[in-house]
Amino acid sequence: MSKILENLNPQQQEAVKAVDGPVIVFAGAGTGKTRTLTSRIAYMISERNIPAKQILAITFTKKATNEMRERIFALAGPSAGEVFISTIHAFCASVLRKFIGLIGYKQNFEIIDDEDSVRVLTEIYKDKNFDRKAFSPKAAHNMISAYKNGVMPIGGIVTTLYEAYQDYLFEHNLVDFDDLLLLAKKVFTLHKEVLEYFQDRFRYILVDEFQDTNMTQYEIIKILGQKYQNVFVVGDDDQSIYSFRGAVVDNMYAFMKDFDNVTLIKLTQNYRSTNALLVGANTLIANNVLREKKELFSTKKGELNDVVVTESTYHEDEVRFVVNEIAHLIRGGVNPNQIAVLYRNNVVSRNFELALVEARIPYVIYGGFSYLKRREIKDAISYLKFLLEPDNLFHFKRIINQPSRGIGEKTVEKIAERCQMYQETIFEAIEWLHANNSSNKTSVLMEFKALIENLQKALEQMPLVEFFDYMLDKTGYLEMLSQEDVFEANRVENLEEFKSILYRFEQIYDNEGLSKKEILQMGFDEILLDETLSTDTGTSGVVLSTVHSAKGLEFDYVFVVALEEGLFPALREDSDIEEERRVAYVAFTRVKKKIYLSCATTRLIYGRIVRNPKSRFLTEYLMGRKDQEKPAIIKTEDLHLDEASRDFHVSDHIYHSAFGYGLVIAVEETTIQVLFEKDKSIRKIKKDHPSLRKTLEE
Repeated sequence: MSKILENLNPQQQEAVKAVDGPVIVFAGAGTGKTRTLTSRIAYMISERNIPAKQILAITFTKKATNEMRERIFALAGPSAGEVFISTIHAFCASVLRKFIGLIGYKQNFEIIDDEDSVRVLTEIYKDKNFDRKAFSPKAAHNMISAYKNGVMPIGGIVTTLYEAYQDYLFEHNLVDFDDLLLLAKKVFTLHKEVLEYFQDRFRYILVDEFQDTNMTQYEIIKILGQKYQNVFVVGDDDQSIYSFRGAVVDNMYAFMKDFDNVTLIKLTQNYRSTNALLVGANTLIANNVLREKKELFSTKKGELNDVVVTESTYHEDEVRFVVNEIAHLIRGGVNPNQIAVLYRNNVVSRNFELALVEARIPYVIYGGFSYLKRREIKDAISYLKFLLEPDNLFHFKRIINQPSRGIGEKTVEKIAERCQMYQETIFEAIEWLHANNSSNKTSVLMEFKALIENLQKALEQMPLVEFFDYMLDKTGYLEMLSQEDVFEANRVENLEEFKSILYRFEQIYDNEGLSKKEILQMGFDEILLDETLSTDTGTSGVVLSTVHSAKGLEFDYVFVVALEEGLFPALREDSDIEEERRVAYVAFTRVKKKIYLSCATTRLIYGRIVRNPKSRFLTEYLMGRKDQEKPAIIKTEDLHLDEASRDFHVSDHIYHSAFGYGLVIAVEETTIQVLFEKDKSIRKIKKDHPSLRKTLEE
């Protein structure tokens, strides 16, 4: 047997040896897809003597391209260097570099990114006098890109913008990311000699992550492979979760119709998880109708307690259980970066972020920014802090043009200089500017001053959640976001979720007779002073991630949280329940050792309490087990009764939601005495107080 085949299972070997003709491989999660693909290329070169330069391998990320190249080189030696391994966009760019002149562009065209595209549209807006109030250049760009990727149709003013945008690109010899595909397809369609050149050059085509292809990408692959039919595609229809980007799972089924005598192979032996973990995932995804049937298995049996299911009455109990369990795992020697908390909706992350901060557990937001570092949250905090300290130039500079008020840097510098030179307040400097150099800009500054003074009065008269809505409305910030990008509703959702933080502030501090100003100051101390524990990238930390961002990753321990109808699955008018189930399947198959599934009866979302039933996906996951094999459902409220009697010891580090971090200096039967860091006070607290928790610092 060839050395290349030695470490492959029978299914993988079949895929590797099926060199001629069209082949589709349905590769389940964790089944060694990349190993199979790279082994196949090495086998073609070493065993079948196929010239490496005749092989085209398409991947979907630069990282995957580099990994594939290294693996093939290790298996097949230096000759593997002639294999053309590329992302689909890079391949199309190479085609256009040679042949774009055939469709009227100059050979030295420039590829532009999204930011440049928005800049082009901004210029078009000015030249054509388009109204930005309808939607911003950034929103227009997203709609145009979605149209090019087949996600949505366009009409009306967007069509006019699209035509003007394409004309601008052509006139200035620019090509955006989407047009790399569309123009390459146009060259192949209009110029058969070019198509035949590439068909003869690449007689063997391999495509990774085929379930993530959009219509244009598939059409390019299809016409390239028409002549010799040696097209090998590998993917998993059960993991197709990017339809919002234009990915079309139907491409996998269309392939079997568009090519003749297709060989179909399924990879089902999972190398990641135990059978105890896979049985639920298999049962869940079997509920989908649109799929190629397959069932994953592992040679590792696993244990019943590999799956932990918890139900909580309140989301705080869910968060407390998850964070306590994470702390327990880390104390037991588990590397934090082998632990992941996965969720369907970003708004859920805030509760876990704050709880991890309180417990002093390092974490990483994967595929996104920390909630507290997001632009809209930082802007909102700056507004609130400026209301508390209207002489704070740092926050003044951040918010003065959020939304845009047409105040330039020179004007801001004049205000800052006057404040420093004459020890004036910001508002005194504004009044002086207006009195001595009245203009439209100084009138706007006076309006801003009046706005802030009005908000300062309203702050003390309204509940914080109600005031926050009032502030976003009066400042025009919410309107700015809604106009800025119809595709980035998450920014608005994140602001809505910030109301939950304000709600919590009042719940903790309202009974202490504090003013709204004092409540905000204490609340910000609590959440912001420890923000350095959260990093967007880092060496090690518990991973917080949406399921979409975690696809392709694996962890020893996975917590899938907020498994409730409306959150997971997300129930919207445009929701595809089969795709939502695929998202759940991806979440449940990230785990190697132990999975925790949790839900809560009531949850604080967007500043209000909501009640959602348990997710159908949690129920479906458990249905595949016999009653005696089903994990017991843990009620987290019952756990807290046991937790209340936990041992505290002198020198233990704790966190209290109202008083912050502290050190245990005395332990009694039902109480402990704690020296708190913030104010150096010593307080006696009951062991079972719900605001009390141990931290990792020991």
